[in-house]
Amino acid sequence: MKMKKGLALLLAVLLLCVSTACDSSSSTDRDRNKDKTSADLSIYEESADGPLLYQVTDEDGDVVWLFGSIHVGEEDFYPLPDYVTDALEDSDGLAVEFDIIDFESDYLGQSRALRKLMYTDGTTIQDHLSEEVYDQAVETLQDLGIYMTAYDMYMPALWSSLIDSSLIDEDATSLGIDRHMINMAYDLDLPVIDVESADLQYGMMADFSDDLQELLLKSSIEGYEKGDEYLEEIQELMDMWADGDAMQLREYLSSEGEDLTAKEKKLYKEYNTALRTERDEGMTDFVIDALDDGDELFVCVGAAHVVGEGGIIDQLLEEGYTVELVD
Repeated sequence: MKMKKGLALLLAVLLLCVSTACDSSSSTDRDRNKDKTSADLSIYEESADGPLLYQVTDEDGDVVWLFGSIHVGEEDFYPLPDYVTDALEDSDGLAVEFDIIDFESDYLGQSRALRKLMYTDGTTIQDHLSEEVYDQAVETLQDLGIYMTAYDMYMPALWSSLIDSSLIDEDATSLGIDRHMINMAYDLDLPVIDVESADLQYGMMADFSDDLQELLLKSSIEGYEKGDEYLEEIQELMDMWADGDAMQLREYLSSEGEDLTAKEKKLYKEYNTALRTERDEGMTDFVIDALDDGDELFVCVGAAHVVGEGGIIDQLLEEGYTVELVD
């Protein structure tokens, strides 16, 4: 099932993890250039000798740095190339999806966000899943040693995240690029600005339809049963990120959703719209607003948002901004 690739991205490229769950609302005030063929997309044919960093410039010469991150990592990623650290040091602040380090000590915020994935209408997860999938999910969580009956009050999206998170080595999460950049900003005494929010990311998952949540949970169970294959996919993503091959990553992202049934394709469209399309627009508006304000920010968000089809770079090029690869 190709939805497994989507879940790998959910953890590794787009979202963070269940314990750190983005205003997905798009700007209706800004007129988008709808002629998608007008933008020169040859920039994706350029490769860096390391992770992808782009310089975005407006007609007044104002600059924003756009860095595609990945939320897991390995020791070989560090130290980051000078062109990345120099750009951050020259910036007025770091903008990330949200400050995960600050969120980890915000227990009230964590509780508030987690409640978004809790059923409050008197139902439990068993009322929203087939009996077969529920039994498989319980068995999987029991096998992981983390099942509690209290989890029955939560949505399948939480169960799915618990299973997926269990497959990722704790060291890989601690070495995530966004976490590293936030720590660097702290050391440089730079402000850390949230592009999105934990509440919104949890809320986005809570808004997934029952059918989509069941499909994602089934896919997570399959991933657990094929643990090595899942980890190989995460490694493939990390290798693509480290190689700085924009076209390879872009093509990988566009291959999602293939070989699905008609019902799965409909659910995948729902998934992709929430996870990427709406959020990409909000992130693009954030970059444009920073340029309008003359703020030289270092924007670090998931690489899929940066180079994916219809993503931030596509939209900036369509709006007439200059986007250049830094290496």
